[in-house]
Amino acid sequence: MQTFTAPLATNYKIECWGAQGGNSPHDSNNQYFNVVYGGKGGYCSGMIFLPNSFILYLYVGQSDVYQAPIFERSFNGGGGPGKWDYPRTGGGATDARLVEGNTWNDFNSLKSRIIVAAGGGGAQHFINGINGEGGYAGGLLGQNGFCVINHSDTTPYLVATGATQTSGGTGGDGSHGVVYGIAENGFFGGGGNGDGTYGSGGGGGYYGGGGGGHCQDAVGSGSGGSSFISGYSGCDAISESSTEDNIIHTGQPNHYSGKVFSNPVMIDGGSTMPKPKGGTETGHTGNGFCIISWISPSL
Repeated sequence: MQTFTAPLATNYKIECWGAQGGNSPHDSNNQYFNVVYGGKGGYCSGMIFLPNSFILYLYVGQSDVYQAPIFERSFNGGGGPGKWDYPRTGGGATDARLVEGNTWNDFNSLKSRIIVAAGGGGAQHFINGINGEGGYAGGLLGQNGFCVINHSDTTPYLVATGATQTSGGTGGDGSHGVVYGIAENGFFGGGGNGDGTYGSGGGGGYYGGGGGGHCQDAVGSGSGGSSFISGYSGCDAISESSTEDNIIHTGQPNHYSGKVFSNPVMIDGGSTMPKPKGGTETGHTGNGFCIISWISPSL
C-alpha cells in the first residue's frame, strides 16, 4: 500500500493495471518448456477532481508467489495455489481507496474503493495439447478458467467461473470421481484459493475469480476477477451500509462517497491496452501498476 496526497485542487487522471496470474513453468513431464501463462491483468482509468491535500490509498497487485506454501495469496487478493509445482497464484488487483486498512482485505477499506483493475487467474500445466492458461481479468466480468484433462473423459468439469459485478466466481467442482480437495469461490475483493493439491488461484478484483479444482487426472486453472470504476456504466456499486456479512448492491455505478470518474475506460485482460511505460500490450503482464497524473492549473 502507498499513499498519494493531492498537491493541488485539480483534476487527476488515475490509471490502474491489475496483476497477471502466475505462469506455470512446467509441462506434464516436469520439463522447462511449454510455459503456460497466467491470465493477464485488466486496465482501468478515469478523470476525477481531488481537493488540495486529499489522500488516496493505493493498493498495487502482486503477480505470482512462486513456490508458495499452500494457499498463500498474492498481495491484494490473488487466490493461493495448491501445494505442488504446477498450480500458480492468482494476480492481485490494483485499486485506489478512500480509507486505509490494516490489511489489504479490511472490509471498511475494501468498500471504499473507487476504481479497481482486476487480476488474472493462475495458470495450470500443459498436457495432451491442452493449454491451462489462467482466465484473464475483467472488464465487468472475469474470464472463466480452463480444465486440463489427462484421460479420455472430456467433460468440462472443474472449470472455475469468472467474477461478476455482484458475486465472486465459483471454484472448480471437484465432485466428479475421486475428490482431492475443494476449490474456493471468489469473494468481495479476493480470488478463491485453488484446491489443496493442484488447483490454481483466482484473480483478485472488485469481486475475485474462483479457484481451480482437482479430481482424478483433471485439474483447473483460476478464473479472472472483475473490475470497477465509480461512474462506469454497467458497474454495480455497493451501499455504504454494507457489512462483510451483508453486502448490499445499489444497482447503479456511482460510489456512495460521491467520488465519480469522468471519461472512464475499462479494458479486460484479453484486449489491447496502454502499457505503463508507453506503447500497448494485450492484457497486462507481471505485477500491477498505478499512475496518477495531472496538469497544474494556469496562474
